[in-house]
Amino acid sequence: MTLAFGDLHESAPALDTHPTILVIDGDSATRDSLAATLSVEGFDIVVAADGDEGVVLASAAHPSLILLDMGVGGNEDGLGVFHRLNASTPAVPIIMVTARDDELDAVLALEAGAADHVTKPPRPRELTARIRAVLRRVGNPTPVISGGPSGAGGAVVYGPVCIDTALREVTVRGRPVELSRKEFDLLALLVLEAGHVVTRKQCMDRIWGDRKMGDSRTLDTHVKRLRKKIEYDPADPQHIITVRGIGYRFKP
Repeated sequence: MTLAFGDLHESAPALDTHPTILVIDGDSATRDSLAATLSVEGFDIVVAADGDEGVVLASAAHPSLILLDMGVGGNEDGLGVFHRLNASTPAVPIIMVTARDDELDAVLALEAGAADHVTKPPRPRELTARIRAVLRRVGNPTPVISGGPSGAGGAVVYGPVCIDTALREVTVRGRPVELSRKEFDLLALLVLEAGHVVTRKQCMDRIWGDRKMGDSRTLDTHVKRLRKKIEYDPADPQHIITVRGIGYRFKP
């Protein structure tokens, strides 16, 4: 279901038991695309073309989450709209949509208190995974789509990493990252065991099996390559953590 400004009033009844996503974006084509993508995933969608409409609908529609374009336009920028939304509906998490090449926007959004951010144009599977991750974090239910990814399949989000084990695709902070087959398998192993230590032996057995190449320095080389691709500072890793003498732990 997709509703726009004017379709809702303060006295309107609750829309549905499905989570409602409020999309605030000044570009009609982008709004329509996001609404179509998220509707297919089982969400109810409310759309607003600017910050003023967005603030009104945030109170009227009682959304579970707000998707806000940093460049929404109108009389104020996305951060201004964010602060108004945060003041009027502080319990509703907000995901900011930022320009692909503007790291400062992403930093400002997160520092302001955004629950997460995605870069434009959002990749549908990553966007859906990030929305579900935020809703789980704040305790809202998420829709289950029959035939959709479940278990080990589909896209999952851990910290800055979105990993799609079905398509074997990885994005880091919204940007696609090219990984070799072994690099992907190693990252998937660590990410899916996030918070737990994976021993060096477990890594070698799971990734290389009986065809181990030499000693475990092969593992060290792959970890080093992964850190270069996902860490802000590979020399001071914040996500792939070495547990000395034991193995590695992924920290979201």
